[in-house]
Amino acid sequence: MSDPAAGSTALDRAHGVADDLFAEHAAVFGSDLPVYRGHVHRVIGTVGLQVPVPPDRARALGVAAFFHDGGIWFDGTWDYLPPSSRRAVAALTGDDAAHAGLVAAMVDEHHRIRRARHGDPLVEAFRRADLADISRGLLGAPGVPRSAFLGLVGRHPDRGFRPMLARAFGRGLREAPWRPAPMFKL
Repeated sequence: MSDPAAGSTALDRAHGVADDLFAEHAAVFGSDLPVYRGHVHRVIGTVGLQVPVPPDRARALGVAAFFHDGGIWFDGTWDYLPPSSRRAVAALTGDDAAHAGLVAAMVDEHHRIRRARHGDPLVEAFRRADLADISRGLLGAPGVPRSAFLGLVGRHPDRGFRPMLARAFGRGLREAPWRPAPMFKL
């Protein structure tokens, strides 16, 4: 993975990590690539609008964001949190492996209905960022003005994200009709 130029912000580095992973795994996503890529970048951006991203956690944020829903494509399952979390943790290398617990929590907690249980502010910010994006900003993230969220949508367009989720939900209903939303937690 390339290391973005010196002097860039931690948030820029998180975006760069996600882009490197998209370049490496583009074939996995097929025609959904630009759709999921936009979602990942809006989540990273919304995290950065809520809390400062420490430089030593930039790669952890980029990896977690890239893999947070990845099991849908990599593993072909609607019950995607466990495989997404495993893949995200496995992608950490070197010093970043020290952030395995944080990365696992960002992925595992991102669909929690209540506040995240992990104490690191990045985990709750990640949960709220994903919720803001899924709801198209209707359920905003704390302290993030709607105009700032819409600015992210302008930079990373929503190219059919919700219809893609509806298709994945339909596949999930066929996969396990008795458990239509296995990713949600209280």
